[in-house]
Amino acid sequence: MRAVVFVEAGRVRIDDVADPAIETGGDAVIRVTRAGICGSDLHLFHGKAPLYEGEGMGHEAVGVIESIGGQVRSANVGDRVVVSFTVACGSCWFCAAGQTGLCEEAAIFGTGMFGGSLPGAQAERLRVPHADVNLRKVPDGIDDERALFVSDVLTTGVYAADLAGLTGGETVAVIGAGPVGVACAQALAAAGPAAVFLLDRDPTRLAFAATSGATPIHVEKHNPQMALAEVTGDRGADVVIDAVGSPAAFTTALDVVRRGGRVVVVGLYAGETVEAQLGVYWSRGLDLRFAGPCPVHTYWDRAMRGLADGSLDPSPLVSHRLGLDEAQRGYELFASRAATKVVLVP
Repeated sequence: MRAVVFVEAGRVRIDDVADPAIETGGDAVIRVTRAGICGSDLHLFHGKAPLYEGEGMGHEAVGVIESIGGQVRSANVGDRVVVSFTVACGSCWFCAAGQTGLCEEAAIFGTGMFGGSLPGAQAERLRVPHADVNLRKVPDGIDDERALFVSDVLTTGVYAADLAGLTGGETVAVIGAGPVGVACAQALAAAGPAAVFLLDRDPTRLAFAATSGATPIHVEKHNPQMALAEVTGDRGADVVIDAVGSPAAFTTALDVVRRGGRVVVVGLYAGETVEAQLGVYWSRGLDLRFAGPCPVHTYWDRAMRGLADGSLDPSPLVSHRLGLDEAQRGYELFASRAATKVVLVP
């Protein structure tokens, strides 16, 4: 089969690789119908996390089950399914507590040794371990492209909104108007905040604020701290979500949150560091919540319901639909921000 594999920093290619097969009784093999290029894939594409040449890329997928192991009970051949980007065992303490992103056996497709050396989802077929746990049937009426977002981005937005802990009437700022940031803004809207502000420097991405009822703030044209102060009586935002995963975004989040406010960090961090002025954090009474890998399994039913009732709609984010053989172009478009979301069609 064909699959997108890593070559070196800034380069991927299409290789013919071995077809996946059932290895344990809990496995399923799906024929991938849609795969996504995610912002976290760029860490690997740019060489910020270790991958060897020839290792598969990608962790977002939706498809149709082609074969299952003898122990699979909740999925059948022919089912249309979305794949959780985090592979959980379903039986450890963390899984039982709903914290599947922290599973004792946690792995992530297409992230090399960093994620358990699983194959990449940007491929024609994919073996999914613990299929009863890591596959979710897609209801009729929800197309593959929208269902793809339940694999990671949309469900992460729902998770972030839950961590925000809104009770109604808060002012919320989301740092980053990429796919995750827009998903966060859409999910937050259901909790009844007084206002949601979406902060970015890219006018194309800021235009997506309209899809969630958020107010855009161009951070190079308006000082974000002053902009939030003006609408909150000089206090700052009650809750701020870092949906980027960069030291600059984290610093901005700390700048615009009010005293006693909450910062929720859902953006992916790897080896980045910042200097933490602990006395300042303490004196301001800040609540810092680091999301870690999204527990997709706990939240994907909520995300799927949002798709079904129309309260969540990631469709406007898709700017490019490309074949697997155009993956290099897709990565370059996404890395340069010429694309907002790239969907690969095997």
